[in-house]
Amino acid sequence: MQKYIIISTILFLSMESNQLLDYLPAAPNKILDIGCGTGELTAQIAAKGFNVLGIDQSNNMIQKAKLNFPNLDFVQGNILHMQLEQGSFDTVFSNAVFHWINDQQTLAMKIHTVLKPGGLLVCEFGAEGNIKTISTAFSTELNLLGKAYYSPFYFPSVSEYTTLLKQNNFEIITAYDYPRPTTLKEGYSGLSNWVKQFFAADLVKLDDPDTVMKHLEDRLEDKLWKDDHWEADYHRIRVVAKSI
Repeated sequence: MQKYIIISTILFLSMESNQLLDYLPAAPNKILDIGCGTGELTAQIAAKGFNVLGIDQSNNMIQKAKLNFPNLDFVQGNILHMQLEQGSFDTVFSNAVFHWINDQQTLAMKIHTVLKPGGLLVCEFGAEGNIKTISTAFSTELNLLGKAYYSPFYFPSVSEYTTLLKQNNFEIITAYDYPRPTTLKEGYSGLSNWVKQFFAADLVKLDDPDTVMKHLEDRLEDKLWKDDHWEADYHRIRVVAKSI
C-alpha cells in the first residue's frame, strides 16, 4: 500500500516560506524553481548545495534575479510552454505561484515530464478559502455597482489537488492546508496597495475605484486591521509528492 499523510487543517499563526525548503531532499540534487521571482528562495536553495534553475514568466523578475544573483541560472518563460528535457530534474520546487495558473492539468503533466522517476514535487500556494474575507468584501462592493467578481485564482482543497496529482502519476507523501495570516506592509495603505495588485483587472473597469477602495477599507477594518497593519487572511496548501 502506498503510504501518504493528508492533514486537513493545521493551525499556525504564521510560517515563513523558507520552511518549505526543509522538505527538499538531501543535496546534491538538480532542482527546478518554478516562479522564482527575483531569486531569493532560489539563492537559498543553491546555498544548500543544490544545482538549481530558476524560471519565471516575468522578464522583469528574471532580470532582477540575474542582477541580484549573477552566479545562478535564471530563464524567462512560461512553464506550460517551455521546452525542458524529459526527466532532467530531481525535484520541482514552487512557492506561492501555482494559484496563478488556471491550466492545472497541463501543469501537473509538465511537472511529471521534467521529473526523473522518483523525483519530488515540493510546492505551496493558495488553498481553498485563501483571501476569502477580502474577496467576499470586494465582491460585495462590485455587486452594489451592478457588477460581478470572478476569481482568476486556483485555490483548491487538499482533496482536490491531491486527486489531480494522483491522476497524473504522483504518490502523495504529505499534503495539508493551514491558515497563514499575513501582514500587509506600508501601514494603512497596505490593503489598498494589495488590492490594486491582485484585483487590478476589476479595478480598471470601475469609474471610481478610489471610492470603492475606501468602502472596502471601511468594510474590512473590524476584521483585518490589527493596531498598525492589515492582516490578510491567507490560507495555504503545502504538498510533497513523488513521481511514479
